[in-house]
This record gives sequence, C-alpha cells and structure tokens, in this order.
Amino acid sequence: MADDMGIGDTSAYLGVKLMPSAKPIAKTLKTPNIERFAKQGMIFTDAHAPASMCSSTRYSLLTGRLSHRSYLKQQGWLPHGPNRPMIQRALTTLPEMLKRNGYATAAIGKYHVGMDFDDGHGFPTDEFDFQDVDFTKPVLDGPTHHGFDEFFGVPGNTEDSLDTEPRVYLRNDRWTFSDRSKMRLIGMKHREGRVLADPNWNLANLGPDYLREALDFVDRQAKKEKPFFLYYVPNANHYQRNPTGEYAVPESIAGTKIKGESVYSDGTKGGDREDMVLENDVAFGALLKTLRETDDPRHPGHKLIDNTLVIFTSDNGPNVGDNNGLNQESGGLRGKKAKLWEGGHRVPFILFWKGRFEGRSINRNLFSLTDLFPLSLTSWVTRSNPPRHRIA
Repeated sequence: MADDMGIGDTSAYLGVKLMPSAKPIAKTLKTPNIERFAKQGMIFTDAHAPASMCSSTRYSLLTGRLSHRSYLKQQGWLPHGPNRPMIQRALTTLPEMLKRNGYATAAIGKYHVGMDFDDGHGFPTDEFDFQDVDFTKPVLDGPTHHGFDEFFGVPGNTEDSLDTEPRVYLRNDRWTFSDRSKMRLIGMKHREGRVLADPNWNLANLGPDYLREALDFVDRQAKKEKPFFLYYVPNANHYQRNPTGEYAVPESIAGTKIKGESVYSDGTKGGDREDMVLENDVAFGALLKTLRETDDPRHPGHKLIDNTLVIFTSDNGPNVGDNNGLNQESGGLRGKKAKLWEGGHRVPFILFWKGRFEGRSINRNLFSLTDLFPLSLTSWVTRSNPPRHRIA
C-alpha cells in the first residue's frame, strides 16, 4: 500500500475509463512494474480508501471497521508526536485473524495507527516531543500486539522539522538501539537538541531498507511450510523532506537508478515526488520478481507466485494538485488527499491471484479497503483452497 498515490500516478490506468461513459485516462506517470502487474491481474476502477487521510485508512483496513469508530473522528490523521493506539486490544485485526488460521505475519514500513511508548515506569508517555520516552524499554502497544509476528519500520510520518518522531527504526517491539550511550540528539533547523536520531539515519534509505527487510521475510518464509501475510507499507511517496529538497529520493533501489529517472507517458520528465512513486514501482517489481523465481516448498514444481494473492493499492489520493479542481494525479478526478472529492479517496487497486484474478480484467464494482478484512474472513480463509501467501 503506497502512501498518497493517485490513480493518475500509475500507467496501469493509462487508457482506462474510470466509468463506461468517461474518457480514457490520457496521461499518467510511467510505472512499468505496476503496469505489467495490471496486465496480468484485475484492475478496479471504483475502489476507495476508507478515508482521504492515512491513519483512518490504516485503521479501517486492519480492523474492517469504519474509521469514525476509532477515537480519531474529526482530524482523519494522527498529528505529530506520540499518539495513543487507535486500535483497541479487544478488537481482532486482519493479521490476527490470519495468524489464527496458520499464517506467519509481518508489517514493514509506516504503521501510523498509534503506539504506546514506555515512560520508564511501565506507563504510556504523553509528551509531544518524546522527551519522556525510555528508549531502553519495549513498546507497550504496537504492531506486534495486534497480530503481527514481526515489524520493521517507523511509528508514522518521518518527514520535516515539524515532526518530533525519533529518527530510529523499530524492530518488533524494540527501538533498533536501546543502549542510551549509543544515542545522540541530532539538532534540526530551529530545533537543536529536540529530535532524537540514529547517527546513521538517512531518509533516502527508508525505501531501500524496507525492501531489504521485505525480501528477507519472503526468503525466510519460502523455506517453511507455513503460509505468510506481508503488509508492506512504505512511507513513499509521502513528503520526506530533507535538507536538499522536499523529497528524500534514493539514488537507486534494487539496482535501478531512481533519482531523476521518473517520466510521464507523454515523455515529460517528473520531479522528486514522481521519483518517489518510481521508487515504489521498482520495489514492488523486486518483490514480484522474488515471488516468480522462488520455489514454493509446499507445491513442488511451482513458484511462490503461483499460490499468492498480491494486492497493490494506496492509502488515499495524491498529495498534490488543486483542492477542488480536476487533477491529473487523481486520474482526472476532482480533489486530492484530505478532501472529500473523489480524488481524495478513489485509489488504484489491482490484484492478482493465479487462476482466479488474472488476464487484465476490469472490475467496475464499488469497493472499499474496509471490505478487505471481512472478505478475507468470509471467502479466502474459509475456502478449501485459500492462497498460501498474501502480500498487500
């Protein structure tokens, strides 16, 4: 699930009519891997994020509940700083349900539905700037408390000088370093000494680091009989500002050059934001390549892709464009991220499951990401032949 990606941000929808009476989408960003994937799978033209902001969408996808059922009712996203968990412990989540049905589960990337951090005395912290967090203690409530066996990533947005979240990865329920002697405060502009960062922190490395972790998870699971579920949620292409520009674009990922390489279907060059979309495309292509080339130990003579349900989507519409006008990034729809117009929540949604969803078919049914959990509960898991693996 990409961050802030509109329908017009992928060439999978180039030439596609979002409605039978509409004009075909005439210009998109080139995303060769997603486009190739769409030609093999099923494209939805009327799929919607549960909200036009990230936290609400993630809550709904993971719980199958409408986002207003969480405590976050008006704002739509978790503000900067520590935030209490949106998901109550009593709720069963999508990964918990899959885990009960024998799946190994992992989340990689941006969680952003709230975590509880230890203040050193076993109680959740509440200070805006994380100054009361004891980084030697495990997280009190996070992804591993809601059905994920493994987690690698960050609590939420990690972007600019307004953001007080530590520039440190979490692995499972631990910060990736816990010895206070190894910590140092890296001063951001006008905020000297207030933002905690790993000495080696580099925003441009987020995408490559996430991909490395994802490929490692798939490789480890391919050696086991147990099916797996991977929830892959990179921060791109949300704003990731660094001192040299609005977006921290990696030079390359998976051996492919990224910075300065994005291009539109008409040959127009893209900018840093479009490079971040390309980063996601290349990472997604690397995951698909691994699935195509890795043997499925439970089915001799078959590859993992032969028995894997793969879904590509976005948490909301694009983070650029006119608030109320028609936007190319939204596929010609009105509005963008954070708006109630369709451009804010109508998103790319493409899935592939060999023998069931393939052959570049077009699906015009109205669909919401909120439906993924109940559909998987009533259909995929209870089938006599559910997919062995799931990657979303």
